[in-house]
Amino acid sequence: MRTHLLLLLWAVFCHHGDAKAFFGRTAGDALKGTAGLTASDGTALRRSKRGWMWNHFFLLEEYTGSDYQYVGKLHSDQDRGDGSVKYVLKGDGAGSLFLIDENSGDIHATKRLDREEKAYYTLRAQAVNKFTNHPLEPESEFIIKIHDINDNEPKFSKDIYSASVPEMTEVGTYVVAVTATDADDAAYGNSARLVYSILQGQPYFSVEPETGIIRTALPNMNRENREHFQVVIQAKDMAGQMGGLSGTTTVNITLADVNDNPHGSPRACISSVSQSPRNRGPPWGG
Repeated sequence: MRTHLLLLLWAVFCHHGDAKAFFGRTAGDALKGTAGLTASDGTALRRSKRGWMWNHFFLLEEYTGSDYQYVGKLHSDQDRGDGSVKYVLKGDGAGSLFLIDENSGDIHATKRLDREEKAYYTLRAQAVNKFTNHPLEPESEFIIKIHDINDNEPKFSKDIYSASVPEMTEVGTYVVAVTATDADDAAYGNSARLVYSILQGQPYFSVEPETGIIRTALPNMNRENREHFQVVIQAKDMAGQMGGLSGTTTVNITLADVNDNPHGSPRACISSVSQSPRNRGPPWGG
């Protein structure tokens, strides 16, 4: 009878209910692989497909405990508890980063893991006879994926942006788009989901929360009244929720001049009358 080597790995979740739901669902899926056979006498036979019950496992990065982090347990149905079975681990980090107790099959991680350095590890497990080293079944491969924690703040592509927009424009006129990135895992939770907000520069400008696009927020802003604006934009992860990490950038915005005082305007006429030809400056007083 073919033996079955099972890797029992308790994934690390924030809530125990999530873990129970995960394992319950996966175990149920494994049962779907069981094939039904019929003997010559009509008796129903059942044969289980060989292989892992699960082939992806998860550990949280940046473990801070004083002991080695528990990963999981190998177990073969050939193991009768008489000490004749030895469990062997091979692959990424086996023997250094991941240690196995050859008698119990318990696997531990020996140091803190950083998902930004390596996101997953591929290993192979096998049960062999301790006295003969004869394999009790072929190797089985599995993956340990490092689950992300929110340990990276958003970073903008530039520390300082510069932009200009014509004066007297309508509300909602495009000014510039700022962009931030987050090194955390975008596929896991909201650690890399960013929301933009404006910390300085209101009520003159606004920013779109999802895109980082800055637009004018007041109508008819006049360069003669104010020419330069300094806007501070924040990008916050965790979808902007409390406890998220944030980064900021500065955007220097200039109102560009438009010809709102052309030749022949009352301002130009007054200027030409009040000054002598020798001392007369430019018609806009520049």
